[in-house]
Amino acid sequence: MVKRLAAVTILCLLIASSLATLQGPRTVFASKLPLPERSGDISFSDPEVAISIIEQVAEKSGSVSYKATKTVILWHPSGTSACISNIIHKAPNFTKTEYLPSSASACGFRTVISDGKSTWHYEPSLQVVFHMPETSSLPGNDKSEGSQKTRDMLLIKANYKISLVSTENLVGRQAYVIGLEPRYPGNPSRRIWVDKEYPFILKTEQYRPDGTMSSVSFYNQIEFFPELSDDLFRLDIPPNVAKVELPVSGDLMPLDRLEREADFPIPVPGFIPTGYVIEGGILSLYKTFPAAHIRLTDGLNTISYFVSPGIIRDTGVQDNILSMSDISGANIVKWSGKGYDFTLVSEVDQLLLEKMARSVSVAHAPGKPPQKPFSQYLSRFFYQLFLIDR
Repeated sequence: MVKRLAAVTILCLLIASSLATLQGPRTVFASKLPLPERSGDISFSDPEVAISIIEQVAEKSGSVSYKATKTVILWHPSGTSACISNIIHKAPNFTKTEYLPSSASACGFRTVISDGKSTWHYEPSLQVVFHMPETSSLPGNDKSEGSQKTRDMLLIKANYKISLVSTENLVGRQAYVIGLEPRYPGNPSRRIWVDKEYPFILKTEQYRPDGTMSSVSFYNQIEFFPELSDDLFRLDIPPNVAKVELPVSGDLMPLDRLEREADFPIPVPGFIPTGYVIEGGILSLYKTFPAAHIRLTDGLNTISYFVSPGIIRDTGVQDNILSMSDISGANIVKWSGKGYDFTLVSEVDQLLLEKMARSVSVAHAPGKPPQKPFSQYLSRFFYQLFLIDR
């Protein structure tokens, strides 16, 4: 039982570190791009052309049905890892992703199914299936999602230089190649390939702040608008598989509400990198394991800031800041001080995260730290946090 719990915990940390990379495309819709059919009619020097394409990609999500095979490759300090998945999507809400085992992948076979109301995550090797309601199914969330996309697009235009680089043939389809270069140092850059017929991203390359490639995701093959039965999106769970119910985490809360509802003071960094805004945060639903997750964004990239009352050692001393990278290539900065444990996670430059860490000032120690073992809550809490879909 202990080994199984440890395996589930490790799995959920892996999901936490790589879920954003491995999720299926979210930015597609069923109308055609109203742009010139011939490359010679396009002004590559006009940034408004590229911006127009990205705005259309961001306008609606999930409304193109497709069947595809996708590859994701990650470069990290310890080596290279890859993941191959089969994806089917039936507009507007049904998605099924099967992650396939490979020699280059740390992941075994797993299946994730979403119907717009809840998500099922099946791990055959552990004989566990996670089930969690979707936050997008909550009343009033459509309006919130629309305003978020508008805000993100404004941030992208303010924080990135967007350009139409070229047109290329990819997986048998013509695509626009668009570059997104950060205006402020320390941020990753991206290059995306957008299908000419539909606003659908066929390939994404991400580069670290120093210019080296950190990840690439692309479709090996794709078929638009295939015949897909609803039966394909049903998960048959064997009787010997344990089912773990995860509570819906709800939407991100504004900081003032987050601080009112928390059972402990939440120290906030005094320094925020240029171009970033605080989206909000959520609290752990497990009162015996109090924790807060605050998320920042510049429209394209995110910074996650975790705060938890830890085991109080010397309340007057702050531990050294520990910096590292995980298998997804994200930078992680951890430290403790005055009864708190802190963590920053992002793909921005490590020096920016360390500057944020040094700017956190703790006025006083939190109340009584949690008494129950951390492992009892770790897997559920991290899974809950990282299933917030942007």
